[in-house]
Amino acid sequence: MAVPVPLGTEDRTARLTLRHRDRWQREESAQADLRVSGDDVVLTVRSRPSDRSIGDESSGLLDRLPGSVDGLLLVGCDVWTEAGAPARLVEYVRPDEGGDVAGAHLLFVTGRHRVDLTIERPLARLLETDDVVFAVLESVRATEPTPSRPARELEPLPDPAPAPGLTGPRISAAARGTLRSLAGRRWNPTLLRSAAGRELIEAGLVGRLGTLPDSTQTLLAPWEGDAQPVTLEQHLPDGRESRLQAWGDTVVDGTDDAVVASLSPERVVALLAGRLGVGPSWTFPFRTGSLRADLLGRRLTPGTDAPDLPTAVAEADPRLARFWAAPWTVSHLRRPGAARPVTIVRADGHGFARVGRTEAGETVFATDSPANVYRSIVRAVLV
Repeated sequence: MAVPVPLGTEDRTARLTLRHRDRWQREESAQADLRVSGDDVVLTVRSRPSDRSIGDESSGLLDRLPGSVDGLLLVGCDVWTEAGAPARLVEYVRPDEGGDVAGAHLLFVTGRHRVDLTIERPLARLLETDDVVFAVLESVRATEPTPSRPARELEPLPDPAPAPGLTGPRISAAARGTLRSLAGRRWNPTLLRSAAGRELIEAGLVGRLGTLPDSTQTLLAPWEGDAQPVTLEQHLPDGRESRLQAWGDTVVDGTDDAVVASLSPERVVALLAGRLGVGPSWTFPFRTGSLRADLLGRRLTPGTDAPDLPTAVAEADPRLARFWAAPWTVSHLRRPGAARPVTIVRADGHGFARVGRTEAGETVFATDSPANVYRSIVRAVLV
């Protein structure tokens, strides 16, 4: 059970009130209605006249955000009901010189004004600051009267950004094993005469006289010792399988022939998010909380005919039925020290679901938000 976060100070602008920690400091800003900072968190409020609907304002925000900063990733978009006005919570991650920054952008409309509240903090502190950030967001209340409007359908959301590519030499499993054997050791000249050694030379990973370039030494450093990788294994709707492993900064993408490259942990997070298809999608819970373990197991197993959902379950839970019928990408995210992988299903056009524990022949199967999937990646790579 979550422990309540004490928020002792109330701040207000002409459009909202909110609460935050006493030690957070208010800053003067000519470009904002309110700016408060503390604990590596920066909170900013801006408002402007607008009579547009929340759907129109949200669509405009989602269209503009990716182009505002090169490499910005939209992590999720959710309907927000706490503010007392039509609202959306948009989460994003943007590159920054000092390290990636995680942002939560609360947008609400009153019929006369649009209000934007952003809370940013270092991506490396995303999980440890989540409780206080969401406590602040849940304290926000619109103070301007908001006329009631008839409900409308939710606005369409943009497709996830294409997964970033991985650039580096592609080598065989034998060459990769030879390369890894060099970690913490001197080059063995006899390897120059092996097929794997010649492949490493042709790939530029080893000099023709057995020297190791600085870039190769950087690749080898995380392989010294017995460190275990973060691994993402995926089964795609067309039957293909993929595997990506990351030992700290060293990434191997593939099984037989594979690309080998060096990336910062934050870029590894971005790469995994792209592979999983993280991006804005509406998340609505299934009415059904679990399924027969054998039935779900067959649906998750590649190369087998997908079983039909039992008629009674499909009729009682149309949202689950639509999710079940869509093409699936099944992903297993494994992190060192964890007893079992995180298993995530992405159904084309229907968002994400997470596979939970099995008890008494029933396996938990529940919808999951893309922002929560992203947090699983952060937990695996950065924590």
